[in-house]
Amino acid sequence: MGEMLKHKGLSRRSFLKGAALGLAGAGAVGAALPLAGCAGGGTDKMAATGEATASATVPGFGGDVTVELTVDRGSGSVVAATIDAPMETPNRGGRAATVMQEAMAENATIDVDAVSGATVTSEAIKSASVQAYNEAIGAAEDASSAVMKPGTYTGYAKGYWQIWDLPVTITVNDRSILKIEVPDDRFQHGETEVILQSVKDLLFPRIIENQSVAVDAVTGATASSNAVKSAITQALKEALEAGGSNPHAVSAFQVAPEKPEPSDPETIDVDVCVVGMGTGGIIAMKRACECIRAMNGGGRVSLLGIDRAGKYGGKSALTHEGCAVNPPQYMEAINGGEPFVDAERFKEKWKHFTTTDGTQMAKEDVIDLFFAESGNTIDWLYGQDWIFGSMGKPNPMTEGLTSYNVALTSNTDVGTYEDRRAVLDTYYKQMLAAVEAQGGRYMLETEGYELITEGDRVTGVKARNLYTGQEYVINAKAIIMNTGGFSANPDMVNELLDEPWRGERKRIGTDQDTGAMIQAALNIGAGTFNIGMSPNVMHVTCDHWLSRYPINFYDDVLDGRTGRYKTWTLNNIPLACGITADAIMVNQEGKRYMDEARYESFSADIDSESWPCFAAGSCFYTILSDEVLSTIANEGFNNIPKFEGYCSQGDIPGEMPVPEVYEGLEFSIEEGMAWKADTLSALAEQIGVPAATLEETVAAYNKLVEAGADTDFGKDPKFLKKIATGPFYAVQVFNASFSTAGGLDVDTQIRVLKDDHATPIEGLYAIGVDSMGVLLNPNHNYVGFGGVAQGWLWTSGRLAAEDAARYINETYGGFTYVSPALVDVEAKSTAR
Repeated sequence: MGEMLKHKGLSRRSFLKGAALGLAGAGAVGAALPLAGCAGGGTDKMAATGEATASATVPGFGGDVTVELTVDRGSGSVVAATIDAPMETPNRGGRAATVMQEAMAENATIDVDAVSGATVTSEAIKSASVQAYNEAIGAAEDASSAVMKPGTYTGYAKGYWQIWDLPVTITVNDRSILKIEVPDDRFQHGETEVILQSVKDLLFPRIIENQSVAVDAVTGATASSNAVKSAITQALKEALEAGGSNPHAVSAFQVAPEKPEPSDPETIDVDVCVVGMGTGGIIAMKRACECIRAMNGGGRVSLLGIDRAGKYGGKSALTHEGCAVNPPQYMEAINGGEPFVDAERFKEKWKHFTTTDGTQMAKEDVIDLFFAESGNTIDWLYGQDWIFGSMGKPNPMTEGLTSYNVALTSNTDVGTYEDRRAVLDTYYKQMLAAVEAQGGRYMLETEGYELITEGDRVTGVKARNLYTGQEYVINAKAIIMNTGGFSANPDMVNELLDEPWRGERKRIGTDQDTGAMIQAALNIGAGTFNIGMSPNVMHVTCDHWLSRYPINFYDDVLDGRTGRYKTWTLNNIPLACGITADAIMVNQEGKRYMDEARYESFSADIDSESWPCFAAGSCFYTILSDEVLSTIANEGFNNIPKFEGYCSQGDIPGEMPVPEVYEGLEFSIEEGMAWKADTLSALAEQIGVPAATLEETVAAYNKLVEAGADTDFGKDPKFLKKIATGPFYAVQVFNASFSTAGGLDVDTQIRVLKDDHATPIEGLYAIGVDSMGVLLNPNHNYVGFGGVAQGWLWTSGRLAAEDAARYINETYGGFTYVSPALVDVEAKSTAR
């Protein structure tokens, strides 16, 4: 069965069977002690004196956050504080680390304010600070009894979107947390439901087992995990106060549990191991199960799936459409057997798109494979009882219908992305249950990081559980990689991407695409294909959201991305200024490079670029003057053709005057997202572009405005407005990526090729984003017709599974026998 791997050993903070017995091995901090984190907060000194140093590490927004504290154990004062957050974004999490470190040192306490716009990092810093502080003062050893009033208590905290409160209700006795609950109704919380479910499955038991909120967050669900921990801490304080104890005795529940000593690696032997259980990985598991059973006489299967996240489905569970070409059975079922698209015309366009200066930049044989097999994949999924939404409108690029949306189609069918995610999750469960029923299994929070080889053949993978630290040696006859690329690994991004695409990247998703398996493949001589191309850019964002203004709700419109009532807030001012079409958008050289009204849209023709904003690299700058801002202040943000959907807290009503725009920009300057100067040359110096170039760019643009026609990029004349009157502002806008686009080289059997681009590495397959570059042109952003990442994921997952089964059967002479017996003991039935 699927293993929700957790720490099986009881630590000194573990929850004993029969929770009424109370805490194991340590009491709680009593009222007579100094308040944890407050300098000299109590009247009595601790028995221990002198200085002690301790550190703690917890996950932040982009990576681990480590806090090291030196504490005077006599007074409880913080003597020194160091916060290291190397993976956090400089202007957001990095700023929080700097500000909170200075505040701790200045005030001699860890009880400092969170930093606006960096809630996740701030909460991580607070959590690590409490853990380090408690260790330094010896809270676990010195704590006396603290009593809670038995009952239920509810705390509240904001999660990922920072819009809705997540209510967390705990049931306690006088000493222990007995139960943790959150609402099932999505309108009573704001978390993505499939991610919150992983928190319920994994984090809740950890907290109860260890009687501590200082347990590790669920991998891939950091924001929701931190919200739960914060809300539980709030509820515990209320329970302690109700029981007559000092609420700061909550520090007894903030002691990090001891990790077990690493044991010897566990060996697992399987026929097929799928590394990465996104949609493609689950498809590969199910199809491999079918193929093996067809070859082994209907027997059980030796099959394992692993994923570094605490949930299956991957980033693909959060997206929607998949591209495919004319599925025969599905055409017959819903279109009277008529094709949805002229396949040859579509293929001709695709190959034109992937050609530069007469040279084909993709692999034509793999494109041909996709056209031949993607429709069969839709038919196979349809046969697995998957339902697809309405076909929608013809795509102007493909001149037909090529997008297949699981469950429902946005802007056509009733429903939201959150509804689709819920339905898709039931499909995952159905597929995995079928695999488990035949002997397969899976492990979550388990990351593959090194390939095992014998000669030129891959024979397994090394992996570790990210919660327990348990190491695994997984011997497998075939490895199918589905790890989503490497966009969450800055070192690999800067090493493998071409120069224009390097630098700090904003990303959409759960950041599980660490590139560990891509690197493992490179380490054994795997070849790459278009790996240096731009990541898949489809959205833009500012460094972070403001948190200065209230969140408002539309009472009659649901938001597609969240599934809740749509919101609007002036916290979106920096982003709205960054995407208003009557400003100028310049690249990192200070040059205008696109039609600002089309910064984020699919191209309508094969020779134009989709999401042309991508061409600036990691970010661009929007230049605004009083001509633009006065219009916004008096008339509103009515020059934004399409408001960013994913990387915002809703929108700002277009026809609503926003006199606060100047104030919002001042907040943005204060928080490192915008700059202001009286002259363009001074502004250029602040944002790091050549002053002469920016001045020339603006002067040339103003001439186009005077002429009434944008002969450079074709912007609609209604958006042409001079940039002439200071002060001038610049807003930094980041190109947000779903994933890297290029990856490993594969052939038409989805086998990874060596770096000679001809010889297969036996036993190794790469699907989805791990090999999507074979279909693309590195001189463009992704593709212009949409759904290719998902469509390739589905089809390559199915095909890799089929070939892996054939390979094992032919190379190893069959498959591992998997007994239906649950124990390896000879038994005779007494049934009559």
